[in-house]
Amino acid sequence: MKNIKNWFRENLVVLFFALLCLGAYIIAKQAPYVVVSDLVNRVMRNSIMVLALIIPILAGMGLNFGIVVGAMSAQAALILVTHWRLTGVIGILTTLVIATVISVICGWLLGRLFNRTRGQEMITGMIAGYFGQGIYLLIFLVLIGTVIPFWDPELSISTGIGVKDTLNLREGMKGALDAVCEVSLGSVLIAGVAVFALYLVYHLYKGKKSGEARKSEIVVAIIKIAALIVLVAALFLIPGTAAVIKKCDVPVVTLIFILLVSALCQYVTTTKLGQDFRSVGTDIRIAEAAGINVNKIRILATIFSTVLASWGQFAFLQNMGTFSTYTAQQNVGTFSIAALLVGGATIDKANVKQAFTGVILFQLLFLLAPAAGTKIFNDTQVGEYFRTVISNGVIAVALVMHAMNKYRAKDAEA
Repeated sequence: MKNIKNWFRENLVVLFFALLCLGAYIIAKQAPYVVVSDLVNRVMRNSIMVLALIIPILAGMGLNFGIVVGAMSAQAALILVTHWRLTGVIGILTTLVIATVISVICGWLLGRLFNRTRGQEMITGMIAGYFGQGIYLLIFLVLIGTVIPFWDPELSISTGIGVKDTLNLREGMKGALDAVCEVSLGSVLIAGVAVFALYLVYHLYKGKKSGEARKSEIVVAIIKIAALIVLVAALFLIPGTAAVIKKCDVPVVTLIFILLVSALCQYVTTTKLGQDFRSVGTDIRIAEAAGINVNKIRILATIFSTVLASWGQFAFLQNMGTFSTYTAQQNVGTFSIAALLVGGATIDKANVKQAFTGVILFQLLFLLAPAAGTKIFNDTQVGEYFRTVISNGVIAVALVMHAMNKYRAKDAEA
């Protein structure tokens, strides 16, 4: 009973938003195929940006609003690649290389700034994001065509100064990752079950426990695999869900890209560098006493986050095929942080599982809320306002609920 109570307490935020999603789905009454296909699309293009937040949290730097700088690095790279008329594999690799180089430089500067404002990293990241947007606007709206020689009939404003407000990616860059190969959602679910089962078997094989502890682990692993197989089998056997699963497609290359990034985040946490991140995040003074270069570790965490954010923005923009040159990065930080908090993360604890859980719940709620609002108030405009309420309100609600849980935990310990 105590374990169940603790589980509910730890997952209170996730359960709350899951119930909100269920309520919004019931009220909105949208077709299941439309919801699932749109949700898959949203998860594919937003997951990497949320994963970019994990390492700074691990290093005790809180929620990194500075990922906006990484997003602008990807946009700058896409502008250059579009100007050079690069497409296909060359275009993808060139974009990623340029975005990585720019984001490493920006991440290094941002990390140095964070080191001078210890304890205030979140507000510093937010202000740095606004400052970065100012520099970005100065370059592409003022310096391009004046100080920096640049003319492109497809990109330049008619006056010759600045880049057009809306940028359309060239054929070969629109859906550069998504359009390579697509498979049905059913195939992805089956492959996911197989990979999960292999992971559990590998984990048991590597385990050093013996006796009753090992037996209990084997039993738990078997129960997990069996439950997952039963769940997936039920989805295939129910006519309604089976039809939706067969019709929905998943972009394989984008999915592999996301899995590689999540595996990279997970791998980093198991290395010596990951242990240093944890040590710094737990207590800076103890980490310094242990001989860890705290400033260097915090800078590396910021660079890692900024680079992943640039990759995430590239995945997002290639999926969209077009973007607003000067405003596409504005809500990146807010939406990503909201998604991570919905997944059960806090300002001092986050992992890959919480990132994916948050992306699914937040994007589902973000998708259903406008339709639900329209149904309730019979006004499309009011339904659209729900998006703003969700994106900003989710952060406040999640932080309040996490604070309540922390207070209760401390009270229980006392």
